[in-house]
Amino acid sequence: YRPNALTGDPNHLGIMLIVPLLILTPVYLRLERDHRLRRRLALLIAFLLAVEFATLSRSGLLGLAIGAGVLAFPYRRYLTTRALIVPVASTLAVLGAIVLARLHFFEVVIRSRLQTGGGSSNVHLQVYDFVPQILHSHPLFGLGLNNFSLYYEFVTGKTNWGPHSFYVSLIVETGIVGTLLFASFLGWVFARLRAARALGRSLALARDPLAARVRPLAWGVTAALAGTMAANAFYLTMQFYYFYAFLVLALAIPAVFRPSR
Repeated sequence: YRPNALTGDPNHLGIMLIVPLLILTPVYLRLERDHRLRRRLALLIAFLLAVEFATLSRSGLLGLAIGAGVLAFPYRRYLTTRALIVPVASTLAVLGAIVLARLHFFEVVIRSRLQTGGGSSNVHLQVYDFVPQILHSHPLFGLGLNNFSLYYEFVTGKTNWGPHSFYVSLIVETGIVGTLLFASFLGWVFARLRAARALGRSLALARDPLAARVRPLAWGVTAALAGTMAANAFYLTMQFYYFYAFLVLALAIPAVFRPSR
């Protein structure tokens, strides 16, 4: 009963939903009350949040919590407003009614997802044991891209057994050099997002109405990137095409909204 949409895995869907949820929420909160998109965005956010919970993805909820923590600082004054409480409370009320209708079933399901000592949890944690071995034998460039499952086939008995963590995959398959290069790339992306937030502040000081769009968008993308990075401690969606499309949009913000001279 866990939705996966077109991703093939409900956990992948749960992590991917972090991006629209965290980007749309600050944009929605800053919309004028009579804006034609305000109600539509409220309904969309409520729907996406319901699907997020329905995936029962622990990694998805972890990333959403991390991203929400990032947004809680600049948007803390909205935490008790009707604009935020109504869609969230409506979603929780609908989900609560569904759970109560089949209470025993959901008790079993939720209990299984909260366990940390089960086989699924152990798989996601045990892959980190491979990191010291590879850093000892192939420290600089690792095993090479997509060689994790081949190298450990004698251990797992499977030819398609993945590392179950983007960071394990990054370190094991690209070594210290590849890890540092990718970390530098992500650092550059965060720097561009900092420039986007600074641009939003400049527009606000200049009383440019565009600031009400730029700052929320920049903060939402920053939160979405932080949340996705956290969720990928136990999954590998940062290897998917959607993530790089998301990064392109993130990098475009300061270029698109920079005032023309």
